[in-house]
Amino acid sequence: MEIELIKRRVRRGGVRIDLTAQEFALLQLLAERQGEVLTRTFITSQIWDINFDSDTNVVDVAVRRLRAKIDSPFDRKLLHTVRGMGYVLEDKSPATE
Repeated sequence: MEIELIKRRVRRGGVRIDLTAQEFALLQLLAERQGEVLTRTFITSQIWDINFDSDTNVVDVAVRRLRAKIDSPFDRKLLHTVRGMGYVLEDKSPATE
């Protein structure tokens, strides 16, 4: 996946992926900390600049929308849920191990 920060463009497999400003900010955050599990609390504080409310699913919804755009059309998945912890952006395919 290619992320052009200045132009705010994303391409994967040569295909341009259109993201909203919020989706791009989330992807940028995950990419800057690639391989690191980011908690929902950390994500909300960085993207929405709000205190985390455990009853809200704003992060889950945003991740689901981002995943639909950057992962669903492709065989190799990059955005993973770490149950009970948060989310991580990394290529877990055997080719990278």
